[in-house]
Amino acid sequence: MPHNRTRNTILDATREVIIREGATKLTVSGVAKTANITRSLFYHYFATKEEAIEAVLDHVIDDFLSELKAWNDAREPGNIDKALEEATALMRKILNDDGPFATSLARTRNAELYLEFTDRAARRISHYISETTVRDYKEKHPVHITHVEETFYMLLTGLTALIRTNPDIDDAIITHLIAQTLHIDEYLYTPLS
Repeated sequence: MPHNRTRNTILDATREVIIREGATKLTVSGVAKTANITRSLFYHYFATKEEAIEAVLDHVIDDFLSELKAWNDAREPGNIDKALEEATALMRKILNDDGPFATSLARTRNAELYLEFTDRAARRISHYISETTVRDYKEKHPVHITHVEETFYMLLTGLTALIRTNPDIDDAIITHLIAQTLHIDEYLYTPLS
């Protein structure tokens, strides 16, 4: 197997074992068996199982950022209402797609890893949004929040908790929460009753 493909196979297997057994029960032997590789090949790519787990976290977050970048590139400039609706749908999709992984991380012994994952994801996504989407918005509109990256961090972690604990919450409510937090609710076409 070429280098990147082997590394990705190990990352996929590590993620699969985390989902199936939890991060605290993950073993190099279990990952090697799932990836259909030898333990020595695992150690060629990762010095420890913890290093592989850290790489999985980054890999999952990189996937989130790829989806976010695709959303950002496809946004219709000036259509803030549509962008917020699409961002809400994207957030729900990401949370649903990552559900089994995050649920496994949130198990009792993995809770610290779940917090690290959520923190790392929110920081990277907040930074990306601040450097791209907010920059574009600033070119045409005033920004009414002063701590942009921190506000997005708070918004993302809060919405993640809200959606995970209340999966039936209506997308319109989420969209309005985002708009109100960012002080851009004046751009919504449909006010929430």
